[in-house]
Amino acid sequence: MTQPTVLDSATHRDIRVLTQRGAQYGEAVHLVPVIAEELRSLCIDYPVCFTKDDQTGQFGLYALLGFSRGENLYLNGEHWNASYLPLHVRRQPFLVASQQNADEPLRRVAMIDLDSPRVTSGGEKGEAIYNSDGTPTEYFKRMQSLLSTLINGAQATTEFINALRDNNLIEAAKISITLDDGERKNYDGLYTINEQALAELEGETLATFHQRGYLQACHLMLAAIGNINKLIQQKKARRS
Repeated sequence: MTQPTVLDSATHRDIRVLTQRGAQYGEAVHLVPVIAEELRSLCIDYPVCFTKDDQTGQFGLYALLGFSRGENLYLNGEHWNASYLPLHVRRQPFLVASQQNADEPLRRVAMIDLDSPRVTSGGEKGEAIYNSDGTPTEYFKRMQSLLSTLINGAQATTEFINALRDNNLIEAAKISITLDDGERKNYDGLYTINEQALAELEGETLATFHQRGYLQACHLMLAAIGNINKLIQQKKARRS
């Protein structure tokens, strides 16, 4: 359950946020949503792929953390073993909501999930959201900036994915691993860039992809999918 609540300096003055890593904070997940803007950082450590929503048929961009539900091979106790932490992980337990009153423009407001295990009140543990005078702390300002990046990046990522779909550049990824005990596992439901179709882009479409940064994003994704081998080795190490 979640309890999203609009933040208010008077009501939530004493709230603090625990920023440690750990499964107890909901980080035992095998997929995490990412935005295209993160690809340059993600491709160093993570396989990045698309998944399709079964109900809408829409593709989403994700970093692959494990091979089965609840398996995060980058998480080892309180340590996240990667050089980069995805924004969606870092933004917890904050969310964004859109509000619009009569005769007023649409505005976005920061929210917090009060049911999150990261949220505490009183004491000195965790990061404060507001200073004693009610102004946002430096930590909360960073979170607000991060949320803004995610919101703007989500729209740009949707446009990127739509361009790939419209040009038949998304194909099913064939992932099969053999563990040290001989057990073979096949993983379906993941998609990646069709490298051949990408190489065949030409004319105005190729120019548009280059201008919008889509071409570079595609190559970053193709490089990132190679991290599957790194993930397989981590899985084997956990089983040994």
